[in-house]
Amino acid sequence: MGQWRTALRYPGCRQTAIHDVLIKIERGIFQGDSLSPLWFCLALNPLSTLLEGSGFGYRLQKDDQVISHLLYMDDLKLLASNKLQLTKLLKVTENFSNSIKMEFGVDKCAVMYVKKGVIVESEGIELLDSTKLRSLSATETYKYLGISQSLGIPESNMKQTLQERFFGRLKKVLKSLLSGGNKVRACNGWVMPVLMYSFGILRWTQTELDALDRKVRTLLTASRMHHPRSSVMRLYIPRKLGGRGLLNIKTLHNREVCNLREYFLHTDVGVHRNVVAVDTGFTPLALAKENWRRPVVLGVNDRREVWKGKELHGRFYRALNGSDIDLKASTTWLRHGDLFGETEGFVCAIMDEVIMTNNYRKYILKDGTVDICRACHRPGESIRHIISGCSRLANGEYLHRHNQVARIVHQQLALKYHLVNLEVPYYRYVPDPVLENGRATLYWDRSIITDRTIVANKPDIVLIDRLERRAMIVDIAVPHDENLVKVEKEKQIKYLDLSHEIVDMWNVDSVIIVPIVVSAHGLIAKSLDQHLKRLTLDGWIKGLMQKAVLLDTARIVRRFLSLES
Repeated sequence: MGQWRTALRYPGCRQTAIHDVLIKIERGIFQGDSLSPLWFCLALNPLSTLLEGSGFGYRLQKDDQVISHLLYMDDLKLLASNKLQLTKLLKVTENFSNSIKMEFGVDKCAVMYVKKGVIVESEGIELLDSTKLRSLSATETYKYLGISQSLGIPESNMKQTLQERFFGRLKKVLKSLLSGGNKVRACNGWVMPVLMYSFGILRWTQTELDALDRKVRTLLTASRMHHPRSSVMRLYIPRKLGGRGLLNIKTLHNREVCNLREYFLHTDVGVHRNVVAVDTGFTPLALAKENWRRPVVLGVNDRREVWKGKELHGRFYRALNGSDIDLKASTTWLRHGDLFGETEGFVCAIMDEVIMTNNYRKYILKDGTVDICRACHRPGESIRHIISGCSRLANGEYLHRHNQVARIVHQQLALKYHLVNLEVPYYRYVPDPVLENGRATLYWDRSIITDRTIVANKPDIVLIDRLERRAMIVDIAVPHDENLVKVEKEKQIKYLDLSHEIVDMWNVDSVIIVPIVVSAHGLIAKSLDQHLKRLTLDGWIKGLMQKAVLLDTARIVRRFLSLES
């Protein structure tokens, strides 16, 4: 440890030389790494052996077993049948602490005297170094493992305290500048443990747990991370399966209680057997009750089935889990994307088809609205119509979304063939109609003049590779989910005649037709990997194309909803 150093830096300030900010670690061990807790336990474990070997402690009447202490990390509770034994246990602890150079946190230590189940007033205990541990009165509590307790646990006060701390942390996370995915991870890793710590200790009713989950969703809605009519089940499904990945408080509680009960009932240790025998209702586990009612624990598959069974919400589920869809690629934006929480929530609402369109108002809310599109003035203003079927949006909004994807592909091809030197964000990239060097020629949205008339002669991108003596026709499409595979096949057929003409005109050995298709909801077909390999492009651009489509789909819907009905 003599070599340990650390550095403290404040983001945004100019950093000084390294040797000026290094701080020596002169005592203690680090927190937050994997080695230090192990080291701490190795140093402290002998204390448990010493206390157990002392022969002192509280003797259980059931089988004469002696319990001298409870120890978890640095939280120690000593148990003795009288003041003299307690003093001797304290001396063992004090001697050991002095040996390993660890000091008592005297301000956190106290003594409680109990006689026939009642706390009695008494003097504290003085240690060898004249340090005195105070005695607790009948109205005071002490904290062990984060739970305030006395002879019992003041459950109502603890619940109130935990809820205040829980929702305080949740609000901090929701107000932060984290992305939507990182906010969920922060909730799961930093907010949820506040309550999880109490499961199996405090008596949480199913009604209370439902109320907590409901309030969490209310706060998510207030921060626009969750639409009030979006799928609730999807919120608690892992992101790799298309959900939002948030932990459910009720499920966590019920699973923890069931697991703890199973552990105690199937552990053949004296203390555990004694606890099981007497717990007729002292804890939420009710270990001695044979007719204990097992709480419902909803698994991931249960939630997926509920999501699938919904008329509106289930449409996206069925599309996402189609036989031709690459589930892993289609959920990239959820697993690795960096969308704002508001944007992520809005995109999920679009997928769940709960946006306030005229179709939704007429058939779901039944408020008498006339189902006429406010842009093209034709019947059927559904969310599907807005994102991929409105004739008034085709040459403007849909074309812009299409070109965003095409720019990504064009720039990557230009970089690969050294036709451009600098990569810029795709939304700032302006493709040149023709890029050319000694090896390749890259066309952007140009008609190909042929000897005979061909209708489909203007693909999005055409690449001529002189070294390989081949040409590649790349065409982009952003259809609705149901047409994903169909459009891909249509694109391949559409340019067959043009490919034959190019072979004859441009002195190449072959022409490859490469359809790049991403659905308006960001779904990706399994075949896209093969198409990208034919272009010798890396698979990571799938995520970038998907993000571009989803952002533009959200932009299209927002702009559409701003139109007057």
